[in-house]
Amino acid sequence: MEKVEMKVAFIGVGRMGGRMAARLVAAGHEVRVYDPSQAAVEALASKGAIASRSPAEAAQGAERILLSLPSPKTLRDAVLGETGVLKSASDGSIIVDFSTVDPATTKEIAAIAAKQGVHFVDSPVSGGVAGAENGKLVLMVGGSADVLQKLHPVFDVLAGRVVHCGPTGAGQLTKLSHNLLTAINTVALGEVLTASVKAGANLEVLCEVLTAGLAGSKMLDYLPKTLFTQERPANFAIDLMHKDIKLCLDEFSNLPMPLGQLVLQTYNAARAKGLGGKDSTSVNELYEALLGVRLSLPSAQSIN
Repeated sequence: MEKVEMKVAFIGVGRMGGRMAARLVAAGHEVRVYDPSQAAVEALASKGAIASRSPAEAAQGAERILLSLPSPKTLRDAVLGETGVLKSASDGSIIVDFSTVDPATTKEIAAIAAKQGVHFVDSPVSGGVAGAENGKLVLMVGGSADVLQKLHPVFDVLAGRVVHCGPTGAGQLTKLSHNLLTAINTVALGEVLTASVKAGANLEVLCEVLTAGLAGSKMLDYLPKTLFTQERPANFAIDLMHKDIKLCLDEFSNLPMPLGQLVLQTYNAARAKGLGGKDSTSVNELYEALLGVRLSLPSAQSIN
């Protein structure tokens, strides 16, 4: 496929966005970046990105406007605010939102953007910091298939897999469902593993057997890189997972979600204990404290 270099704006260049923006710079795209953190902007400028003083300045003349932001409010401000991207976005440009927010916010912003001739695509991601670093993210896209086709010069740099989930908002619904199930799986593993170790089980043997059976999961494969290490790196914070759980349960507010509600309360308890900045898998430190055990493997290695 012929290489296409584009003018790209990237709003929100933290742990995920910064790595994604760096890949786009390395691929030869002209990338203008904005983030409230001047240090984050300067780090990318040193790699060839162009620093901007506002989302609107970054979006000026951009063909693709990419966002990776922590909450619906920050997304709304970055797009619709006084210095938001819609103040300068060109007719025919495409906004791609890599954030995880609620479908209602996505649909509202997309409708406003459309009135200015600007396309809006929701594309939350899975794959974490490692996926952002190596360009192997999974993108869950909501929007027009025709618009999606125009995004390949960007998506090919960032993703190992692109899934078109349906119309606007479908990407967000898919991601919220994914994260709620991930959180349920995380807490379930924590409860069972800490109880088993307390009762005398060998964690390494236990994980080997569980992995080989129906109880195996990608989360069980992930724990040796996070919870079971000495460092317990904060790849995706409890605070962020808590936000996603709440957004998902709000979306399903009229449906019976007993496991989801129990997991939300578990994450509430972790935040009340001051664990909000730790990795989402460290929610299981609650069980460790209750039972007086620590889940660790001598061979476990951090993914950082």
